[in-house]
Amino acid sequence: MDRLRGRVAVVTGGASGIGRAIAERFAGEGARVAVVDLNGEGAEQVARTIAAGGGTARAHRTDVADSAEVEALFTRVTADWGTVDVLSNNAGIGQLSPALQSHLLSVAGEVIAGARRSLGVTSRMDDAEWRRMVEIHLFGTFYCTRAALRIMEQKNSGVIVNMASVAGLAGIPGLAHYGAAKAGIIGFTKSVAMEAGSGNIRVNAIAPGFIDTPMTADIPPFLRQMTTLRTPLGRVGTADEIAAVAVFLASDEASFVTGQVVSPNGGLHT
Repeated sequence: MDRLRGRVAVVTGGASGIGRAIAERFAGEGARVAVVDLNGEGAEQVARTIAAGGGTARAHRTDVADSAEVEALFTRVTADWGTVDVLSNNAGIGQLSPALQSHLLSVAGEVIAGARRSLGVTSRMDDAEWRRMVEIHLFGTFYCTRAALRIMEQKNSGVIVNMASVAGLAGIPGLAHYGAAKAGIIGFTKSVAMEAGSGNIRVNAIAPGFIDTPMTADIPPFLRQMTTLRTPLGRVGTADEIAAVAVFLASDEASFVTGQVVSPNGGLHT
């Protein structure tokens, strides 16, 4: 229970879902945790929950797609606790706009029933929807990693765990912008791991399959059932199962692991 004792961890997307599970698990392993989220109230709630359990956490409302806000975040964390030892990049969105989601649902049933037609989502996606998805996932991961590296490189140590997705490995119909952003995170992870390894900084990614979180709660039941049927373990995963992988990668148990993509997906993608 002390695998991260004495370390300072920044966890983005920490107000809910996988990010929250990681923040709570990191704190349970002894880390002081900066719980970061655009939802400041949610981040505060998580920080209070950690404190109530005997851990140490502080909430920070931050838009990771804004580089100035990210720089200010890391300045505050180092002012509070002196350093950053672990960064867990989880902030993200997964939803289509209401208009595109409605279109996807109207067409998906026909395609599942055997109709030979495109889902037609990418051709209807506007610039703003594409840009926001990539900015939050890929740009946000870059901004936070850049700020963390400036601290870690000074002391020749650190760990970064990026949240990718099985969508970045195998694609996902109707969410090309999400798949592209997650694939970008995988490439970014491998490149930074090669760059920073000589400075004793490890960088890895987690690429989960279908996980039961608030972000996936609105997925129609028939699509959820289809995914479950395609998963050899016959179920969706939990945020805690992903957090367990993050703890391992952040700890000294993974001291010889860098540049890797670990994909807990129940066998959905191999």
